[in-house]
Amino acid sequence: MTAAGATAAEGSRRSGGFGAALGDTVALTTRAVLVTLRNPILVVTAVFFPLVLLLLITVSFGSLVAPGGDRAAYVQFSLPLFAVMGILFAALGTGMGTFADLESGFDHRLRALPIARSAPLIGRIIGDAARNLITLGVVVVVGIALGFRFTNGVLGILGFFVLPLVFGTGVAWMMIAIAVRVRSGEAAGSALNAILLLASFLSTGFVPKSDLPTWIQPIAEANPVSAVVEAMRGMAAGGPVASPAIRALLWTAGLTIVFGLLAVHGYRTRGRRG
Repeated sequence: MTAAGATAAEGSRRSGGFGAALGDTVALTTRAVLVTLRNPILVVTAVFFPLVLLLLITVSFGSLVAPGGDRAAYVQFSLPLFAVMGILFAALGTGMGTFADLESGFDHRLRALPIARSAPLIGRIIGDAARNLITLGVVVVVGIALGFRFTNGVLGILGFFVLPLVFGTGVAWMMIAIAVRVRSGEAAGSALNAILLLASFLSTGFVPKSDLPTWIQPIAEANPVSAVVEAMRGMAAGGPVASPAIRALLWTAGLTIVFGLLAVHGYRTRGRRG
């Protein structure tokens, strides 16, 4: 693109206003959803790992580690963690998809168009939230087959689904912030896999905090995964909701603000380098 063309495109971005930016975001959100639908392996990959853990741990050890020794009770206790794990590992797809767009040249083609600069990032976040909803739904359906039940009304069910999806947007911003800076998607994916596993296992998702080793308890209490899981338990079957939900939302806001700013800055910087 010539300098004059770039200037004209930039002027179109500025003059389009909110309506144009919204239209650009909707278009790229639709594209992200279609990419997911055309490549179901993205959903399968995100669902497979937490489902395997759910089945293995529940069938093999549920009656041993569950409060009261009941396998169905352990499914009721642990399912929120497996649902959150599905969203965490789906967020890896958000980062890898962003990296692929940057490396394939698709992003450069977008930059040559008179679209809102924020649209590619926001469109991916919203579009991938649809994939997260599918992931969450599949895990819950399998959990119900194993004995999981909603007993806290319609609002509880709604909150059970909405809270992890909202938290997933904060994690997705973190993945994008990393994706726009790394030079190797495989290396970044391996490192992030380890981090997400630690966040999952060092939480109150598998066992109550009181049953964890003393030195792990402060880590588990501060872990945002614990906050989301505990709030989801309360929403599904009664129990504390407000305190863990507020902690989860504060973590989400922090992740979104910090990594959202880093993602936007890194995206612009990478565009100038490109």
